[in-house]
Amino acid sequence: MRVLVTSARMPFAVDQIRKLGEGGHTVVAADTFSAAPGLHSRFVSTREVVPPPATQPREFAESVRALVDKHGIDLVLPQFEEVFALARHRDLLDGHADLFSSDFSVLARLHDKVSFAKTMRELGLHVAESVTATSRKELWEAIDRFGDYFARAAFSRGGVELLTNCGPLAGDVDPDSVEPTESNPFVVQPFIEGTDVCSMSVVHHGRVAAHSTYEHPLTIEHAGGIEFLSIDAPETLEASRAICEAMDYNGQVSFDFLRDSGGTYWLVECNIRPTAGSFVLTPEEFCSALIGPAEATVVAPAGRYHQISVALVRDMVHEWRDIPRDAHDLFSAPDIYAEDQDPRPLLYTFLSLGHVHRYRKQLDTGSHSRKDIMAAQFFDIAWNGEPIP
Repeated sequence: MRVLVTSARMPFAVDQIRKLGEGGHTVVAADTFSAAPGLHSRFVSTREVVPPPATQPREFAESVRALVDKHGIDLVLPQFEEVFALARHRDLLDGHADLFSSDFSVLARLHDKVSFAKTMRELGLHVAESVTATSRKELWEAIDRFGDYFARAAFSRGGVELLTNCGPLAGDVDPDSVEPTESNPFVVQPFIEGTDVCSMSVVHHGRVAAHSTYEHPLTIEHAGGIEFLSIDAPETLEASRAICEAMDYNGQVSFDFLRDSGGTYWLVECNIRPTAGSFVLTPEEFCSALIGPAEATVVAPAGRYHQISVALVRDMVHEWRDIPRDAHDLFSAPDIYAEDQDPRPLLYTFLSLGHVHRYRKQLDTGSHSRKDIMAAQFFDIAWNGEPIP
């Protein structure tokens, strides 16, 4: 099969490109800048640069259609929120290639944290009480109501702009520094003490073909994970199946949970794309789930462990007290980017920082924090609920 992987900058895109290549499939990779790490995997037959979907969604979708025709693509495999532009302009691909994605309305319902929480309650799943704030006044009213609270924008990702007065991120963002609006509301919930647990599923029209669940033994600045350990958690598979069957979901989908001290898995949010759960699936498991012929659900077993070594090095630079632990972990697990037979993506993780720098200047934050780096990385492929022409 000939597969087009978009947003090849993402670490799980690198992973899936390798898995597809090792499975004997032809991979064409695309992104908005030429230094995207996934473009330079040895498993990529052709690398392409496309318009930014965040600002030129129609042009991006037309470019993907042109690549489909140019390379005889059978399957388009989105890796991030460019999927919204493709789903909105799905008609461009109909009859030319399969887009591994649900319809736009399904994606938007899960991606928007307001409608996500409402949908989870309707399905009878565990989700915390939530209040939607569309102004700073409403935000403070919700905060005062809950006391111990957790809040974030309805359209957000990557641990960026989290508001809470509990745990290691307490006070990291001042509520007075954000301005909820009707078009970009904030979801405020009571703070739940627990362990972050994540899942990822490969789904064909409501049927979960592959599923993995993982924890973060180590995070960067208490938010994004940089170490990933698969665990046994049938509760996350049960939740994923319930959601995907109810919505006839098609594509890759990931859920974030909080497991409390009583063992309850509380749904936090949904990513309508792959995440680090891809790392703990073998090439055979992933390819059989994505392309066939798997009939039963493939579930990643507990104990598989991967890491992002460059993030560990960054942590050592910024947090010198963590150097002994980070140095110990540095060579303790397979690295996401570094692979003996495919070393170039690791090199391009450094070269791609030029892209981050350019967009940091456009964001004009003047900051060099993890949040700023993450926001810049996603800048031209994110969707924040705005109309897509």
